[in-house]
Amino acid sequence: MANLKGGTYQKQAKDAFHRLQSFGVGRLNKEDHLTHSSKLAEKREMYLRDISSYLERNEIEGKLNVLMNQENLNSFFMERLEDLAIKTQEDYLRGFSSMLQGLHEQNIFIPLHTENSDYFNDYVSQIKQDQPDEIIENRYIENAPMMIEVLYEDRYISGLIAQTQYELGLRQAEAFELIKNPEKYIGDGIVSNLIGKGNHSYEPKEIPFELEQKILNYQGDLIDKSTYYRDLHKYDLSSHDFRFTHARDSYEEKIASGMNEQDAKLSVSEELNHKREAITDYYLIRTT
Repeated sequence: MANLKGGTYQKQAKDAFHRLQSFGVGRLNKEDHLTHSSKLAEKREMYLRDISSYLERNEIEGKLNVLMNQENLNSFFMERLEDLAIKTQEDYLRGFSSMLQGLHEQNIFIPLHTENSDYFNDYVSQIKQDQPDEIIENRYIENAPMMIEVLYEDRYISGLIAQTQYELGLRQAEAFELIKNPEKYIGDGIVSNLIGKGNHSYEPKEIPFELEQKILNYQGDLIDKSTYYRDLHKYDLSSHDFRFTHARDSYEEKIASGMNEQDAKLSVSEELNHKREAITDYYLIRTT
């Protein structure tokens, strides 16, 4: 397998684009992933420009194709797909995957093909299950603490992410960020300055001491989202289920303590960093 030619990302991207070109060549009885249309060419120019720009901004050096590994692509997609609609994210991932497959067919070395052949399918499945604010079914976990312990036994970091989501009511991406950079957000038993969806900041919230210590003392690596997805999928769970369960449990605790329904709902909405009360209703009224 070969590397792309050129001493800069721009030249390597140009080489990749030309290797994929197959204009005017019929596709009858062919199942390749080359570029047969001007519309596809435009998209692939965008993909190559996007990844090249990301690597340059982050001062990551090397051959463009060699840097197409799981670690770099995880970070790239997390940034590039932020705030895009689910369908747009899926289209981008599918298109990028097809481009890498085409380069592989042209004898260009792509590390991802040996690291994780199911990477893109897993990523798409994950974002579909992690549609955070349009709940269409009850995803309550009947015994969340026990399920978290099972995840800890399977893979410690997956248990820690799940516990963080459940006890703090966070989305998956927010739990990842908190565990990755705890010194930025945790102080004196309070989580503060954490940014959520839509660039909205969470109100400062208390963090249970046990969870605080687990996060602050964790010295291992932070897994990628597709690995977390697979760990949850074994038990028919999605990453959003722990946030959903937090909302229901928190609401019921507030009602049991004497808080009226409206105030309890507003309090849970604040915990979840929702800016529309109607969204919180999805978590609380689907109880069957």
